[in-house]
Amino acid sequence: MASRRVIITVAPTGSVTTRDQTPYLPITPDEVVADSIRAIDEGAAVVHLHARDPETGKPTNDVSIYREYIEGIKAKSDAIIQITTGGGAVTLGLSPEDRLAAVKELKPEMASLNAGSMNFGRKLFANTPDVIETYARLMKEWGVVPEFEIYDVGMIGNVMRWVVDAGIMELPLQFSLVLGVVGGIPATPKNLLHLVESLPQPCTWQVIGIGRHQIPLGICGVICGGNIRVGMEDNIYLEKGVLAKSNAELVAKAVRIIRELGFEIASPDEAREMLNIPKRS
Repeated sequence: MASRRVIITVAPTGSVTTRDQTPYLPITPDEVVADSIRAIDEGAAVVHLHARDPETGKPTNDVSIYREYIEGIKAKSDAIIQITTGGGAVTLGLSPEDRLAAVKELKPEMASLNAGSMNFGRKLFANTPDVIETYARLMKEWGVVPEFEIYDVGMIGNVMRWVVDAGIMELPLQFSLVLGVVGGIPATPKNLLHLVESLPQPCTWQVIGIGRHQIPLGICGVICGGNIRVGMEDNIYLEKGVLAKSNAELVAKAVRIIRELGFEIASPDEAREMLNIPKRS
């Protein structure tokens, strides 16, 4: 019997990690593209992007920077590109319309869709039912596959009520189970299993473990039938006290463990098939 294939997503920058925390964080378009390509070469099939101002390193919603990232990555790889619609809400205070601007303009293959409101650290991360419904409708119209970001178990119910039961989209859908954000569900194996058991079927899903939980909880998810996200958006350490010098190092570590467990790594085209993403010309 063929081994199950695991999708690895890399999130190279995020909107929270800073150069003060790690000098290896890619900031400029050239750095983000180069580091993403190295991560793809190591086995990442999906790249999750947040834009950074190349001068200040701070998060930005500049569509032209997203365009540089996408064109640079696509010129050298066939990886699936996924744009955030969430980072600007917490760090920049953007409106729902502004958060969706890059997706509307660039229409990547995938985009994140945050499935509920929460306290994100000390800030409010607002994702009301109206926003969830609107984002789902527009992504469907634009041919962009959403990845529903789940920070606590009630958000799974939000997706079912405001997206599936509302007739906007049908199962299977793609979910990200995010554990360890301050204000969200704590990062424990028990909580992960609770989230997994609460997911609708059929669906695909991945684990996003924050900080030191990235690899161990992500691998728990792989063992349970899911996929994994790694990268400096969520974690900057290769092991305790040792900074990762690139996102590619984090991908390579995940690949090694996954293969030692007897699984294979999904290519971008295999990931498209698993995630029901039509390949574009």
